[in-house]
Amino acid sequence: MKIKKFLSLILVIVITGMFKIIDVKAVKITIEANDKVTKNKTINVSFIVSEYNGVPGSMTISYPSNLLQCNSNCPKNVNITGNVKLTYQFNAIADGEAVITATSNYNGGDASKKITIGNVTKAQAPTTTQTAQTQIAPKSNNANIKSLTIKANDDSDVVLSPVFNPGVYDYEATVASTVKTVSITPILEDAKSNAVISNNANEELKAGEDNKITITVTAEDGTKKAYNINIKREALTSDATLKNLEIEEIEKFKFDKDKFTYNVKIGNNIKNLTIKYELSDENSIVDIEGNSKLKNGSVVKVIVTAQDGTKKVYTLNIQKETNSKKKVANVAAEKNPLIILGLSMVAFALVGGIIYVAKK
Repeated sequence: MKIKKFLSLILVIVITGMFKIIDVKAVKITIEANDKVTKNKTINVSFIVSEYNGVPGSMTISYPSNLLQCNSNCPKNVNITGNVKLTYQFNAIADGEAVITATSNYNGGDASKKITIGNVTKAQAPTTTQTAQTQIAPKSNNANIKSLTIKANDDSDVVLSPVFNPGVYDYEATVASTVKTVSITPILEDAKSNAVISNNANEELKAGEDNKITITVTAEDGTKKAYNINIKREALTSDATLKNLEIEEIEKFKFDKDKFTYNVKIGNNIKNLTIKYELSDENSIVDIEGNSKLKNGSVVKVIVTAQDGTKKVYTLNIQKETNSKKKVANVAAEKNPLIILGLSMVAFALVGGIIYVAKK
């Protein structure tokens, strides 16, 4: 009786284990590489995990180190959490037949690849009547973009309308006039597909116009899908005026944004002006010319250039004061006949007074 119970328990354990093994569905592992490589040359080997079943697992990669030497990061143990393509680069260091294998903890999820290095001769294998049947997986027709990122040249995000969806193929976006170029990064749903972005995506966006950019995705089987993005760059501003202008050396300087010529009187010892200004449009730029070694008759120009190239010039005509006010007064008196006549009359009056006093 005890023996029967023991055997029954063993049978239950075995059956349970078999069900667990059967329940582990296999993923597909493929190794892609050239069949032959010359000694001392490099070769790329890709390990592709597809048809992921949603169950995390692992893959162990092995290769003969006496024939192949890894030139890149080549982890031998890889966790599998989804479809992935890993490419290793090897250097063929000796003649021979290198067998590369990828084994997993999935039921049947293994693969191997034989690469011939140099010229290898071997005995003819005996002919058999059995023919191996190879199942070729159908090529994918997935030409979808999984996600799409667009950055402006100032590193700001370009917002699409509507929000990106793999099944929507037409989008619009508006950027500021200061944005000249954008960079577009599409992430594809299928690693075996490829995307081509139209050449005008690398050009400067036309201001005040629509800029249509197309991303064409081609699936493994040749299926194509086109995602169209229309980016409108705002028009360039044309305001080339100043909102305010101050000259530190002249306290009562009066500025009018629509007046472009000023006569500026300054002291004889002033060599240059301290000019402070405020732009009407922050996208404009200012250049100041002639503001050094100032003398009477000098001209200082404040040149404002708008974003679209429009220019306006504020001109300051410099008039310097003389050093001596007394000299100016004397010169003015000498040249004014009324002042000369007045002085003469005062002189005659003084002389007449002196004569009168003397007679007394």
